[in-house]
Amino acid sequence: MGDSMLETEAPVPSGKGPPKKRRRVVVSCTECHRRKQKCDRELPCANCRSRNRETFCSYDPSACTSDNGNTTNNNINNSLTTKISPSTQVPQISASSTTPKVTEPLSAMAATWGYGQTGASTISFLKKIETAPSSDDQSSLSTLSLACTSRQDSFAVRERYKDLIRHLPAKVFIDKLVAMCMREFNWQYYFVDPDVFFAQLQEWNNLPFSIFSTEGPRGIPPGLRVFPAVLFQMIAAALLVLPDDEEEEFVTLKYAANMTFEDLACDYSASGAEIVGLFGKKGLSVTTVQAEFLRACFLKYTANVTESWHMIGTAIRDAQELGMHRDSLDPKPTETSLESVIENQWLIERRRKMYMILAMWDINMSLILGRPGTVDWRHSIPSLPIDTPVPSNRSNTPIAPRNPEKDPPTPLTRCLWLHEITLPLRDIQDLEHEGPYPRDFSKIDRVHQKIMTLHESTPAILRLKNPDTRWDNDPEVEGWIGATRYYFHFIHNFTLMALHRPYLFHRKESRLEALTAGLAMLEMQRSMFEGLPSTSWRNFMLFFGTFDAIVLVASVYILFPHDHPEHRQLSVQHIHWAIERFVTMQHRNPLAKAAQGVLRAILGKFTKALAHSASPSKTCITPASTRGPSDNTPASGSARLDANANPAPIWPVSSLPGASMAKSAVEGEDAGNARQDTPGETWLSPSEWAFAPDGLSNIMPTFAISDLIYNDLTAVQDGGGMMAAAEMAPSEGGAPEWQFGGDIAEGTLWQVLNRFQPR
Repeated sequence: MGDSMLETEAPVPSGKGPPKKRRRVVVSCTECHRRKQKCDRELPCANCRSRNRETFCSYDPSACTSDNGNTTNNNINNSLTTKISPSTQVPQISASSTTPKVTEPLSAMAATWGYGQTGASTISFLKKIETAPSSDDQSSLSTLSLACTSRQDSFAVRERYKDLIRHLPAKVFIDKLVAMCMREFNWQYYFVDPDVFFAQLQEWNNLPFSIFSTEGPRGIPPGLRVFPAVLFQMIAAALLVLPDDEEEEFVTLKYAANMTFEDLACDYSASGAEIVGLFGKKGLSVTTVQAEFLRACFLKYTANVTESWHMIGTAIRDAQELGMHRDSLDPKPTETSLESVIENQWLIERRRKMYMILAMWDINMSLILGRPGTVDWRHSIPSLPIDTPVPSNRSNTPIAPRNPEKDPPTPLTRCLWLHEITLPLRDIQDLEHEGPYPRDFSKIDRVHQKIMTLHESTPAILRLKNPDTRWDNDPEVEGWIGATRYYFHFIHNFTLMALHRPYLFHRKESRLEALTAGLAMLEMQRSMFEGLPSTSWRNFMLFFGTFDAIVLVASVYILFPHDHPEHRQLSVQHIHWAIERFVTMQHRNPLAKAAQGVLRAILGKFTKALAHSASPSKTCITPASTRGPSDNTPASGSARLDANANPAPIWPVSSLPGASMAKSAVEGEDAGNARQDTPGETWLSPSEWAFAPDGLSNIMPTFAISDLIYNDLTAVQDGGGMMAAAEMAPSEGGAPEWQFGGDIAEGTLWQVLNRFQPR
């Protein structure tokens, strides 16, 4: 017994390995096998789908899923048949011949090599190669790989999409904020058609909530899946103009103690931008372009001008990707029915309107910032939309032009005329390629005449002087028609200023036209500011129209003190008014706060150049004297207001910070000399400049806002200190010497003004 036991327990010969452990075939997926759950052998299985673990559901190569179970059984039968066939008993031919044998797939050796069966690894690629269909199948390996990647990406997109739309406020808040946005903003560019928007909103509200957890955005039509981005942008814009008496109603939307409505608006807008970015460029739609344009509007309204400029470029390129820039790429009706054809035609009109507005934004911001545009005007542009009344039903209302005698104007009417008066901006942009010395200055005169002709042909309903007021009390018109008249008059003068700005320092005719247009812009800005509520002070137009015009007017009188003495006092008065406006709206407009130091430095240079005539006399602070000089200019109508408008109040100069020095200078001169009617005698002659006047012709065209935003233009004192917003009154001994700082290049106006030291 003992010997027998010893023989039984004798060690195995060293030449043989240990007995192999019995291994069962694992038929469950790796997740179910790890959790010891029953698996239905689908890919992904039900357990992984219920736990949102689809991307981790994978099978051992030896396991058979429900799809290939029959195939595996057939392979086993074929293998058994092969083993008992006579051909297997053929003797070996030679030792060098390869004996056919059944080999395991490489991916089956994953455990032996230390690889895991899940995640992205070399083994996962081997499994895809081994399971790739044959060349006879319609699918391919790349399609299989893309499908697997798409399944993983769609899971992440679905979860992020669901997280983002959770940030949308309740329906009661959405309805109120959307109505506010339509009333305050949408009429300006009419980029969102109300009837189409509310139809999409109803369709969005009717979506079952379960679709966000099951199919996700893939189960939503492309035009609707980006619709929350439009909602976010409209809600964000409305929060920026929320009246003070309505803030309490929306305070529950804040999720932090010290959060402001501007912070909340920025969060909403960023969420909308992220939704657009989730789908890339493969699922573009008209709604995508809408969301991008509204995002650009929000960025511009919150003083993020650079980001707005880039966003407009993105929206234009996406619109071109959709074929909005070519009539030949217009969509075709999906059906041959009359309703489908009419509805498709309305879609074409929407696309043309949107691209027209994008092109207008592009050319305007190009000339404001001095940057190249995205739209290439050398190529043909699509046809303009038809000025037609708003349809009640787009499926059965044919497109018919609006009758100006019977139909009230619409925001589309406004957009079409805005496009008309911005057409000369293309010619101005073309002239810039020739530099400040074109071969033929008559081109400038021809563009000037074109601008004046357009101004004279302004429709009666839209002109500022003696307008047609038949529709002013119409509920659909009264909210925007008054501001539109002022705005068009402002754009007319901005176009004139942009035309003559490059030739300001070496062409006397351009200097006069630019000065006249600049003063008219400042008068329009003053009138518009008085008529706007404080919630509208963020408007970019209130900033750029004032800042650009002040820089131009001041530079003319600093460098050419003997030109146009009839406008000197009015120019100084407008600088004071501009500083006062910027101080008033600085808490809502960051650009106005940033530009105050530069304006005060300009006022200091202006005061020093004017010597004893830096401040307007007491006799000029009357409504009559304010209007008088502009009546004597070629564009005298630019500075006059219509009789129906309330005149803007005239602020006393003594109440403006920084006016004490000018006042004392005037009083000191009056005490010793009663002849104050000849201001030219107190001005500097060109021979007294600290630099050669001939160098003025080499000054580069000035884009003041671009220098402020891109080049960090500031006002710096000689000692290195930067001018604070509250520093306005100089010391009794005289004004401190302020210089312009920042990334100032050679040959710019700011460098010339820094070197300008009157003797």
